[in-house]
Amino acid sequence: MDTMNLAQLSPMSADETAALLFICGDQYLFRYRPKDGGVAYKFVLAAAVRAAFAAETLETGWLPANARRWGIGKRGEWIVITFPPQQHRFTFAREDGGEKTTRKDVPSERLFLVPMPALAFFGYEQRYYVWAFKDAELKGDTHLFAAPLPNIEASGAICFGSNAIPKASAQTIAEAWRIFLASPFTNHAVNGKSRKFPDDVRKQLMRLAEESDLTRSVPRGRRRRYPLADLVNLNRTANTVIEWTLKGIE
Repeated sequence: MDTMNLAQLSPMSADETAALLFICGDQYLFRYRPKDGGVAYKFVLAAAVRAAFAAETLETGWLPANARRWGIGKRGEWIVITFPPQQHRFTFAREDGGEKTTRKDVPSERLFLVPMPALAFFGYEQRYYVWAFKDAELKGDTHLFAAPLPNIEASGAICFGSNAIPKASAQTIAEAWRIFLASPFTNHAVNGKSRKFPDDVRKQLMRLAEESDLTRSVPRGRRRRYPLADLVNLNRTANTVIEWTLKGIE
C-alpha cells in the first residue's frame, strides 16, 4: 500500500494506541503509535494474526460420530457428515391438484423405505446440501454425484419448503438431517437425478421401494441397494464443491 492509500484511511483517534485493520483479501495492517510519536504502519501476515489469538480457546463440543469436516466461515460454523449406503424412510406427497396416481409411476402421500447410496450432508448458516458418492469413505478427492431425490437443486441445495431449520453447527446437524428425512418430497426438481429415469427420479425410487416394503422383514444381506450405475456424475470432487459452496454463500 502506498502513501496515498494510507492517507485515505480513517484518521487515528486521540485515544487510540494501536489497531488491526482488515484490508482486502487476506491482508492485515497494524497501525500503532511508536515511542517517538507519530503513527506507524506494518503489514501483518494472516498466519501471524491467527497466532496472536491462539491463546483463545476454540471448542467445537462433541462432534457427531459421522462428521468428516468442520470449520468456521464468515457466517458461522459449517460441518459435513456422511451416511453409508442404507435404507431410509421417505414421505412422498401427492401431485399438485390431488389427482389419483399409481404407486409405481408417481408416489402418493405415504411412507416408503428406499435404499440410498452413501450420502454427504453439508450445512452452513441455514443452508443445507446433500450429495451422493461411491467411495467407501468421503475424502477431498472423492467424486460427487447428484443425490437421487426430489427437492434438491442441481447444486445439491435442499429445498425445505416452509419447514423451520436450525442454523448449522456440530450440535444441530443431526436435527437438520432428521427434518430433511421427515419433510415430504414433492414433484419439485425431480429431473436429472437418475440415468435410467432422467425425467423423474421418483420412478426409480418407487421401483426400489417395491422390494423394501415397511411391512416386511428382509434380512440385511438381501436388502436391495441403490444401483450406483444409475447415479448422475457432477464431475466435481468433495473439496471443490465444499469450497465453491462456502464462497457462494459468503
